[in-house]
Amino acid sequence: MWVSADMLVTIDKTDLKRKFLLQISYEQAMGWQDFMNSRSRVVLFERHKRTLRMVEAPRDSAASSRELATFPILEETDHSFIVDFNAGLNKISGEEDRTGEDYYGRESLPNNSFFRLLQRKMLSVTRNGSMLVLEQEGLTQDNERVLVYYYLSPYRPDPEFKRFEIKNLDRFGFYETYPERQGNRTVLYAMKFGNPIVFALSSEIPEPYRQAVREGVLYWNKALGSPMLHVIDAPAGVFAPNPEYNVIQWVPDGAYASTAHIQGDPLTGEILHAQIFLRSGTTSEGGLDEQRNHLRYVVAHEVGHALGLRHNFAEGPASTVMNYFDYHVTVRIGREVVLSGDHALEYDRQVIRHVYLGEPLDLHTLPAFCTDSQPGCSPFRSRIRLGSSDAPKPE
Repeated sequence: MWVSADMLVTIDKTDLKRKFLLQISYEQAMGWQDFMNSRSRVVLFERHKRTLRMVEAPRDSAASSRELATFPILEETDHSFIVDFNAGLNKISGEEDRTGEDYYGRESLPNNSFFRLLQRKMLSVTRNGSMLVLEQEGLTQDNERVLVYYYLSPYRPDPEFKRFEIKNLDRFGFYETYPERQGNRTVLYAMKFGNPIVFALSSEIPEPYRQAVREGVLYWNKALGSPMLHVIDAPAGVFAPNPEYNVIQWVPDGAYASTAHIQGDPLTGEILHAQIFLRSGTTSEGGLDEQRNHLRYVVAHEVGHALGLRHNFAEGPASTVMNYFDYHVTVRIGREVVLSGDHALEYDRQVIRHVYLGEPLDLHTLPAFCTDSQPGCSPFRSRIRLGSSDAPKPE
């Protein structure tokens, strides 16, 4: 694909035989969403009269092609088409990459909700290697401004990536791919990174907090028992969202909640990039040491989501950073576990090693689990005890 000066896209006719990966994120700071990813899809382009149709490639034998957009062909040569992507990219799907069998069930029950983009304008169309990067703005039907980012690249699944099938959501929680039919059964794979796993700190993170953010990321190396995660300073001009970096972005208070978003291969479950937003208000309470300890917990929690872990709101002694806690509890976890502890909390240690390293779960010692949508499961119910009897034990 090539890009012209007027932001039109030239598609080679040989591309009609190829699969592409489409990834979408958008921000709507003044509306019902701040930042969100739309579901990643493997797509094909098909000619239909004077248009090119972009359809979702069937995930399995039970699925059928689904039209996602139609682009008018403005010009045609013997070898290529010139199309206007802005004309066809006119709606955003309500589905996102983060899902689980408690969202839609273990059968394929897609969420077909969407919102339309009106008064659309393409702000930029660029090439990043083989990836086409598009930035578009538009209005919702409620007249709210939306900024949309599209990444379109040849679909090339990593042959070295090892998929991890999740059988159920009874004992631990990971984000999953959408259901895939294999013979007479339905399969879901964990959303997880391959190697290496590198997070980039945006330049907006204030200097007094940068080391605490690093330590929050590296907590997960304690859990994994090896230095699989690395932290770098983001290059100048790099901010979230970004197709090349897993950016940890500092944002003004009120612009976003502290949150994490992932985008991955919809068929294998490999997470391709993540974006973490840290609200500046995270450090609004207490003295500097207390602020740093609270921030360590928040970062460890959000990086856990970026690695694929879901919330665990089970009652009992604190066994995971994936729960919500009262402020004073987060400060203690940040100080006694993330910063000073030699070992990760037990649920985090067992689950991350199970999915990323293939280690078996010890169901006799695995702490209790429940997550957002399960009946009777809600946050702020854990008891904090980080004394000698409840601290993580050495291996």
